[in-house]
Amino acid sequence: MLRPKGNREKLPSPAKYLGQHFLTDDRIALRIVESIPANLLESTPAIEIGPGRMILTRHLARRSPRLILVEKDARLIPHLEESLREFGGQVEIREGDALEEDLVVSGSPYLVISNLPYNISVPLLLKIIGSETPPLMAVLMFQKEVADRITATSGDKDYGSLSVASHLLSTPRHLFDIRPGSFNPPPKVHSSVLSFVPSETRVDPAISGALHLARAAFSYRRKTLRNALRQGLSPEVMEALSPLLDTTPHGPECRPENLLPGEWLSLARTLREHSPEIFAKIKG
Repeated sequence: MLRPKGNREKLPSPAKYLGQHFLTDDRIALRIVESIPANLLESTPAIEIGPGRMILTRHLARRSPRLILVEKDARLIPHLEESLREFGGQVEIREGDALEEDLVVSGSPYLVISNLPYNISVPLLLKIIGSETPPLMAVLMFQKEVADRITATSGDKDYGSLSVASHLLSTPRHLFDIRPGSFNPPPKVHSSVLSFVPSETRVDPAISGALHLARAAFSYRRKTLRNALRQGLSPEVMEALSPLLDTTPHGPECRPENLLPGEWLSLARTLREHSPEIFAKIKG
C-alpha cells in the first residue's frame, strides 16, 4: 500500500552530507527484491541499510519473515515508524550508523539489501563481506564506476585492491545498471546493482595478509610488483617478502594488475609459511 501523496510531501529532503539519493522507481525496487531467490528471501531474516523513502522496504517487508532497518538520518525515523506500523513486530527499526552498527542477525543466517549511501559504499561493502559471519547473500547498489572496480578482473583497467578484496571475500556478480532518473535527487552518474555470496577463500588464514599486500602494491600500480611493494611495505616486511617474489607466476617485474586474486593469496600463504612472525605484523 502506497502512502498518500500528502504524507510523502512531508518527508524531509534528501541530505547531501549523508550521500542520500533515494530510489523512486518501483520497478527497480521490485527487480532488486526479485534478484534474491524466493525461497531464501521468504525464510531468512534481512537487513536493509538506509530505507529512505521505503520503496524497497515495502517489497521486502511483504516477503521477509523479519526485516531489520538501519537508518542514520534521525529525521526519517518517525516516518518509518508510522508508515511501517502495519507490519508490526516483523519490522525492526534501528537508528544508527551502519559503519558502526553490528550488521548481523545473531544466531541466524541473514541477508543484506541496500541502496548504499554512495559516500561510504566501499567501507560498508568491506564490512559486510569481511564479517566473521557474512550474509548468505547481499544485494547492494553502487555508483557504476565503483561497481566496475569491485567486479574487475586481472587485466581490466579498473582492477585494483578493491577487486582483489571483493573476489577473495565473496563471489561478486553484476546484476543490472540503473539510470540517474530513477533517484531523487538524480545522481550525476549511473548506478549498478551487484550481488555477493561468501567465498571459500575468505576463511583462509592468509587472507588478511593477501589484502594488505594488494593494497600496498596497488598504491603504486604503475611500478613493477617488486618496486610497488618496496614502496608500500615496511623494510622489514619487504626483506622477508623479496626472495619470494621470484616464485610468483609472472615474476617480480610484472605489474600488480597482472596478479589474479588467487595469486595474491598464494603469495601471502608463502610469506606466512616462511616468515610467520613477519606475517603477523601485516595482518589487517
